[in-house]
Amino acid sequence: MDGETSHRLKKHPHILIESFYEMVFSSTSILFFLGLYYIIDDRMPEVAAIWNKYQDVFLLLFIIMSVILTAWMDLILVRLTHIDPEQKASVRLVSAIYVVLILLYIRFVYQDTNYNEMILYFITLAVGRFVFFDFTVQDFRRMISGVLSNLPLLILMAAYSATVCWYGFHVQFLLKSNGVIVSTLIAHLFMDLSIFVLHKTKLMRAVI
Repeated sequence: MDGETSHRLKKHPHILIESFYEMVFSSTSILFFLGLYYIIDDRMPEVAAIWNKYQDVFLLLFIIMSVILTAWMDLILVRLTHIDPEQKASVRLVSAIYVVLILLYIRFVYQDTNYNEMILYFITLAVGRFVFFDFTVQDFRRMISGVLSNLPLLILMAAYSATVCWYGFHVQFLLKSNGVIVSTLIAHLFMDLSIFVLHKTKLMRAVI
């Protein structure tokens, strides 16, 4: 085994772990602003006139702010040094797909039609990442490859968040009255705190 191969194998666990961290951070930031969108739309009738007129603009601003928040978490909460920008982009795309799955779950399991516009918005954003005005076959293949290679993260994230949410509702740490989006956000904030503790205590590094 040559030195380059050995270095790559040693780096691989760090890439997997930091990719999962990025998945959690990106999902949290999106859910944070979706939760804010839900609270304003459902719990703040005093701003209904302005909100109904400009809610599409607010949703776009919230999505842009979620990107900024994710970048901040990558630098301040836990500095991610082992994954490159292309891998980050792939993980963030998968996290958008993950959020779409959450919204679809709310739509069809809870029969809540309030999120139809959000579902279409995020699907449009995801499709836009694959098909843009000057895309090439190579770009399309690279994005598909990035998504497929990170599908295990999507499965792990879904299983992890489902477990945390189930336990949270079971012990009433999470309340159904808060709404699914807000409750899922709280569960993700717990994940962020866990990641921060693991990073600062260097427990994960000791395991690796």
